[in-house]
Amino acid sequence: MSAVAPTAGRLLASRLRVAPPRPVMVRLLGADAERVTLESTPETCHRGRFGLSWPGGDAIVGDVVAEDGRTVTRRLITSMARPPRDGVVRWNKFVHRGDPYTAHGLPFDEVVIDGPLGPLPAWYLPGRRSTWVLAVHGNRATREEALRVLPALSGAGFPVLVPAYRNDPEAPRSPDGMYHLGDTEWADLDAAVRYALRSGAGDVVLYGWSMGGGIVETFLDRSAHAGCVRAAVLDAPLLNAGAVTDAQLRRLHLPQWAGGAVKRLVTDHAGIDLTRLDHQNRPDRRPVPTLLFHGDADVHIPVACSDAFARRHGELVGYVRVPDCAHTLAWNADPRAYEKALIAFLVHGRTC
Repeated sequence: MSAVAPTAGRLLASRLRVAPPRPVMVRLLGADAERVTLESTPETCHRGRFGLSWPGGDAIVGDVVAEDGRTVTRRLITSMARPPRDGVVRWNKFVHRGDPYTAHGLPFDEVVIDGPLGPLPAWYLPGRRSTWVLAVHGNRATREEALRVLPALSGAGFPVLVPAYRNDPEAPRSPDGMYHLGDTEWADLDAAVRYALRSGAGDVVLYGWSMGGGIVETFLDRSAHAGCVRAAVLDAPLLNAGAVTDAQLRRLHLPQWAGGAVKRLVTDHAGIDLTRLDHQNRPDRRPVPTLLFHGDADVHIPVACSDAFARRHGELVGYVRVPDCAHTLAWNADPRAYEKALIAFLVHGRTC
C-alpha cells in the first residue's frame, strides 16, 4: 500500500500539469472522391462525424461504411484538398480547426478580457438576441472545441463569446503550472461573464465541455454574478472530481482501497480540495435550467455522475444520454439530433 498510493497519486497529479494538447495521429491507408480508409483504432471506429488534417488540407468524414478489425472505411463528406493516398493524418474530434471564419465563414472579433492573471483572448460572434452564450472548452483542449456548435448558435441569433482561460497556449499560465479542475479557472469565466454584461448582454447561457462543465458548475456555486445565468449546457461535464479519480484508478488497474491516500496526494501535489468539487451531490445548486449531454461509453468521466446529477435535479435538467458514445462526442455521434435538442432548449426552453 505504501508504494502503490504515492505512485498513483503522483501519476494522477501529473495529468493535471499543464501540457500542450497532443494531436491524435492515425494512418491513412487509402482515399478516393467518396471514401477514406484508415487504420482501425477506437477513435477511427467511433460513429459520427470527425475531421482529418494533413499538411495542405483538411477533410470531414462521416459514417463508417466498412470495417474488418484492422481497417475502417468512412464516407468522405467534404475535403479542402485531395487527401493523400497514404500517410499519417491528424484525427480531429472537434471536426474543424482554425477560427469561426476559417472554419465556417462566420464573422467574429478577437476581443480581450481582463482576467485575474492577465489578458484572456476570446472570440466574439455577434447576434440579435440579448442572451449571450459563453462556451468553455475542456482540459487540454482549445477554443476550437466550440467550433462544432457555433453555426447552430449563431444561426439561432445568439451572440457567442468563446474565451480562453488560464494555461491555454494564448493565455496566462497559472502560478504552479497546474490545472485545478475548475477550482481556480472559474475566476476566468467570471471575468468573461463580467465582460459580456458590460458589453450589453442581458443575461448569459454557460456552455461547458468536460472540465469546462466543472468550471461552469464552480462558477454557479461561487460567483457573485451567478444570478445573471439564464441556463447552462453541459457536455460530459466534470461533476465529481473524486468520482473521476476513482474511475482513473480503475483504468490504471489500481486497488480501490488506495483511493483515499491517492486523493490526499493529488490534493498535496495540485493544491485541489476534491471535496469542494463535488457538484454531483451538491444539495443547494442554484436552480438554473440545464441541458445535459453525456455518452454512456465515456471512460474519462463516468456517465453515472451525470445520471445521478439528472436524478437529483429532476425537472430542471434535460438529459440526453447518448448510447455507444465516448467522451464529449455526443455532437459527433449525431449532429442533427444534438443541435435539435440544443436549440429547442435555448430558444423554446424545452428539455428532453
